[in-house]
Amino acid sequence: MDFTKVRGTRDFLPEDEIPRQRIIDIIRETYEEFGFSPLETPALETAEVLLAKSESIRDEIYLFKDKAGREIGLRFDHTVPLARVVAENPQLPLPFRRYAIGKVWRYDRPQSGRYREFTQADIDIVGSKDVLADFEVVWAGTTALKRIGVPPFEVLYNSRRLIDAWGEGVGLTGRSLVEFVRTVDKWFKIEEEGVREELKSKGLEGYLEGFKELFVDVSELPEDTEPLRRAKEELIRFTEYLEEAKIPARFDPRMVRGLDYYTGIVFETYVRERLNWGSIGSGGRYDELIRLLSGREVPATGYSIGVDRLFSLLKEEGIIESRKTVTKIYVAPVGDVSTRYLLEVVELLRSSKIPSEYDVMGRKLRKQLEYADSLGIPVVLVVGSKEEAEKTVRLKDMRSGEEKEVKLSELVEELERLL
Repeated sequence: MDFTKVRGTRDFLPEDEIPRQRIIDIIRETYEEFGFSPLETPALETAEVLLAKSESIRDEIYLFKDKAGREIGLRFDHTVPLARVVAENPQLPLPFRRYAIGKVWRYDRPQSGRYREFTQADIDIVGSKDVLADFEVVWAGTTALKRIGVPPFEVLYNSRRLIDAWGEGVGLTGRSLVEFVRTVDKWFKIEEEGVREELKSKGLEGYLEGFKELFVDVSELPEDTEPLRRAKEELIRFTEYLEEAKIPARFDPRMVRGLDYYTGIVFETYVRERLNWGSIGSGGRYDELIRLLSGREVPATGYSIGVDRLFSLLKEEGIIESRKTVTKIYVAPVGDVSTRYLLEVVELLRSSKIPSEYDVMGRKLRKQLEYADSLGIPVVLVVGSKEEAEKTVRLKDMRSGEEKEVKLSELVEELERLL
């Protein structure tokens, strides 16, 4: 029997899953502090929904026929399912502020920091056209990153409206503009020379120098046409909000986001000293997606944190600490201590919300201590017939090796001080 995992997927053993779940907990707590409520959607969606915006991503999606012959697929992000939910529930009060944390699947080529199954933590605001909503999702997402302990980072932002208006002005529209945008979006990976070569192969190199004229401060962007003026005005307001919140950010027209459904301001977050990490948080405005599913004009914007990539990078840098167990106290029964007293001690710990476990293998004390030590459990409580008679425990600090007798009535207070 072959026990190999499916390519592009991973197992997370407790030593990794514990700190990974802590990251998810911080993100969830932050999102809820910002007024976002949870939404759970199925992993499966119809192909029609998944491909509503563009057929170009078909090769990146896990699609298959179910037993009834219907074409369905695994969600590749949380945004498309959100659009479907809003389309199906027109009664939702707007703005609809939701977060979704869960697995998504993309049929990419597995490589360092990139997997076919991974967890995303999204927030979205549905119903507002105001750039203040774009700022709000960035504010929430970057606040979560700070609380996780991510090294100093910077938000790069741009506007698809600006790019579209510029393209219209130079005669670059439709599919040609999409191809140009997809190539420019690779700038930080393949640098200018690589971008130039790819554009040359597509017959689009001639537009590059004109595009580089956008490499200026937001206040200096052109406003020759009404679409350019509106895009510039939005970017100026967005910049002011970021500065007010002291979020490190920089306008960069090279950051254009590859997915076709973005329509307005877009953003990506990079660690300043680790640009090779790639984006650790990204998103943007997608005002057309819900209309494609519902026929109603419903604007929306969102921000997403790639949990697994972020975890891997922080682990490689030694920024997060691995733990093999959540248990803080191990209760070791010895001799002929009664099960009743053993469980009384354990119940006391758990009712005080102290993570604890006890021996269920019938092992000698030495083996129990070896087990606790192998998992890095900091404290062992030994209970025998003597301790039961005296209503005490023998507390062993596994870090220092010190031991002491502690009355059961004083145990919780002693553990809180020790831990």
